[in-house]
Amino acid sequence: MLRRVIAAGLLVPVMMSCGSTSESASPDKFIVSASLYPIAEIVQRVGGDSVEVVNLTPPGTDAHDVELTAKQAQRLEQSNVVFYFGENFQPGVEKAINALSDVTRVDLFNSVELLSASNGSFGVEGHEDEHGHSDEQHDPHVWLDPANMISMTETVEKTLTTLQPKSASLFAKNSKTYIAELTQLGDLLDEEIGLLPDGMTNRCDDVNFYTAHQGFKYLAERTGLNLVPIAGVNPEEQVSAQYLESLSSSLKGKNVTIFYESLISTSAAEALAKSLNARTDVLNPVEGLTEEEISNGVTYISAQRDNIKKIAQGLRCS
Repeated sequence: MLRRVIAAGLLVPVMMSCGSTSESASPDKFIVSASLYPIAEIVQRVGGDSVEVVNLTPPGTDAHDVELTAKQAQRLEQSNVVFYFGENFQPGVEKAINALSDVTRVDLFNSVELLSASNGSFGVEGHEDEHGHSDEQHDPHVWLDPANMISMTETVEKTLTTLQPKSASLFAKNSKTYIAELTQLGDLLDEEIGLLPDGMTNRCDDVNFYTAHQGFKYLAERTGLNLVPIAGVNPEEQVSAQYLESLSSSLKGKNVTIFYESLISTSAAEALAKSLNARTDVLNPVEGLTEEEISNGVTYISAQRDNIKKIAQGLRCS
């Protein structure tokens, strides 16, 4: 179920947002805070050397449960603008952002079409009730479809241009380059995993996409895969033994791959895979890269390319 969220009032005054990456804000830099990694990458790619980006989610941290430290809160207050995801996706971060004044804040959920968090019918009776989601809640993991990254990049460019018009040509150039890369990534996703040109036939032998939690719904929606998350949108929620037994029974003897995810609890997925003696692999939800990944030059695009390769292999796509 899609709901078009009207992108109105993108520029909302607030108190002083995000902080800097240094001990104190540079007086010559335009300070931009981002609530988590995918947004921080967009801002850095668009803003380039003209902005100082503060990622409020520390490397290697699950984005859902971030609580700002005193230093992070101070850096947030030093910012000129903050980009974030609303709808209580990161309650601690959003609370701090809502307490700000005299700063521009932009909820990037207003730039994309949100999917319902309801799992609907994924071949497991009662799964929707298991996680208690309603049609009024939305899946926050919008960045896993490159098309949404493009929409958010356009919003970041427009916002930065409004606030810093002297750098408009730089922002436009950088945005164009990044959008071209994201477009190529989307094309790769479609070519490796997506439906065939007839729009009806899937490229994959197995269209059921089993993941540790509901973090890949946007990717599955784009490619025509049938997402079967073991946990719901919140990876910390408890999964009942009854549900795992039901899922294990329905999959017994089938040739399936179960995908774990980095940075989140995978105990339920591991238990299911063990009971089935199933193949497993690890996907990167790209919510927050680790220090090691950052030092090794991993980016949103490279992480997604790796995800695409693993999904294509696991689901036997051709």
